[in-house]
Parts: sequence; structure tokens; C-alpha cells
Amino acid sequence: MKKKYFVSCIHGYFYNLRYLSPEENYHLHALMVAKEMGYVPVAIVKGGEKDMRTDPNYDPDIRIIPYTNIFYFLYQVIAYTLRGSIFYVNSYEWQSFVVPFISRHAIFMAHTQPKRKSKIKQIIHDFVYHFFWRIRLNNETEKEFLIGQGIAVKKMFIVPLVVAENYFYKTNTSERRDVVYFGNVTAKKNLPTILRAIDIVRNTKPDIRLHVVGKIADAAFQKTIDELRLQNYIVIHGFTSLEKLADTLNQYMIYVNASFDEGQCVAVYDSALCGCALCLPNIMSFVGVFKDKALFHDVMDHAQLAKNILAYLDNPAKIQKDNSACIEMIRKEYTKEIIEQKMKKLFTSDK
Repeated sequence: MKKKYFVSCIHGYFYNLRYLSPEENYHLHALMVAKEMGYVPVAIVKGGEKDMRTDPNYDPDIRIIPYTNIFYFLYQVIAYTLRGSIFYVNSYEWQSFVVPFISRHAIFMAHTQPKRKSKIKQIIHDFVYHFFWRIRLNNETEKEFLIGQGIAVKKMFIVPLVVAENYFYKTNTSERRDVVYFGNVTAKKNLPTILRAIDIVRNTKPDIRLHVVGKIADAAFQKTIDELRLQNYIVIHGFTSLEKLADTLNQYMIYVNASFDEGQCVAVYDSALCGCALCLPNIMSFVGVFKDKALFHDVMDHAQLAKNILAYLDNPAKIQKDNSACIEMIRKEYTKEIIEQKMKKLFTSDK
């Protein structure tokens, strides 16, 4: 019987992926679903081969092919194309954009929204999208945007990431307090806007604190705290293990996010499952999904974010109403079983 290959092109496998639940690890999950479908799973990896092999959730049936130069990468892509493979690429790297010009069966999944920051990047992005066999999207808003950019509807599949209900769940219904940001702190996450909002909130709610759960990797974060003299209003928890996250998130009332762009941002969904109301930026990753189940602000509008935080703090009933609606939606649309059914349809070849 002729072997079928599913080849994932990974531009950097990061050590911290091991701390995700198995189904939220977007690299390994795609490969394991492909294996269940009868494909031989292959990963062409630039950077992080050791981290991938030592990940507790790594399956040794996944063939890892490390590469350090473009010529070896192209050789492997051509070799597996000649074997009739399906390719899966999920990063905005130029190596990813080469694949659809070699293979007629290349799937693309972005981890940020498809609206690019400059006109020239948007032109390049849309041009390459025309050559991909299929495109995996997170939500209907992304699909509508790409339709407006002239991308064929038949290419697009809305298949979001799994949200792990077995690790994230609501246990606390009465003793909640404060505001939380959950996720790594990077420049793209725009924590200074959140800090400026907290600076406003403390004027009327001096007992409120912002809890930051995640690794700090942005110098502007501490600089802004010092500038606003917020040292007594910020609680930094740092990295928190997966097993402890649900207990941690269940302590808080509101989750805040101010990212410049996102893909799905599973941390938002995890926080909602743990009972937090959501204050989110007005970007396509969130607006079309959470709609009337969250409060929104423009990315840099710290004043509106502050108003939204205060609106929730002053209305516990709205927190309960919106959070219940979020949990119902996530359980209905983002379970492992539902997403894997959609992934299998996405990965099924019509050759």
C-alpha cells in the first residue's frame, strides 16, 4: 500500500509549547490528527528540533527533518511533493510562501489575522494566498475579509484551535476579585495600554489590582509601571504551570487583552472558561467571535478599556451573563471532538 505523507513546515518549535495541553499544541495536534487519518506525519523544522523531540507530548512516529538552509528545505519540499504529500504551513515566513508554488496541495494556517499592517505586505499576502490549495481560518470575520480581498471561497475552511475544557473550567462563583492578563508579555501584546487603563481605574477603584500571569519579555512593561507609579497595583505571577492555571484564573473577575493583532489567542478562551469576563481589542480575531459577549476597545484606547473594566466591576450581573454566554459558545463550537472533525475534512485530499 502506497504511503500518504502529511508534511508540516515548522519555522521554530519553541520550548514553551510543552506547557500547553496536548490539543492546544497546534504543531503536534495537526500532526497527530493526520496520523489518525492514515498519513505518515513529517515535520520539516528550522530551529527547535531538540525541544520538539523532548516535548512530553511528542509522538516518535512523527518524522522530524531539521534544516538550516533554504536549499535543503527546498530539496525536502520537492522530494515530498513528488510523493504526493499534503503540506501544512503555519507561519508568515517567506519559506512558507514558497511551498504553494511547488506543491499543489499546500494548506496554510496563520497565527495572526489576515489583515496586514502595510499595503505592500497585504498585496504579497493576498497574491500568495491565491496559490494555496486550502486556507485554515479561525473565524467568519477572517473569511469575510479574505473574500473582500478576492480569495476564492472554496479554499477557505473555518477550523479554529481546540480549547481544552479538561484543563480550563469554572469552579469559583462567589469569591472573585481584580483583573488578570494571562499570556506571555511581548511588545505585540501591548501591555502598556492595559497599564494605562489600570492607572485610570485605580482613581475610582483603589483596591483593584492587575495580575499578570505569564513570562515577561517586553522591557516597556516595567518601564510603564515605573512611569505611572503602579508598583502597588500590579501583581506579577510569572510562569504558571498548566495544572495550576485553572485555580489561578478562577480567582479573578475580568480578563484584559490589548494585542495589536492575534490569531485565535487561546488564552482568551481559557480565561472565559475559568469564569472571567472579557475586555478585548477591536480586532477581527475577537469582534466576530465574542460579539455581544465581551466589551471592546480600540487597540490603543486605554481610556475606553478603563471604562469597560469599570463597567464590569460595577455590574456583576453583566459579568455573569456575558461569561455564561462565552462558556456556552466555547463548549458548543471549540471542543476537541468538533475541531478534529473539521480538521479531518480540511486534511482530506480530493486528488
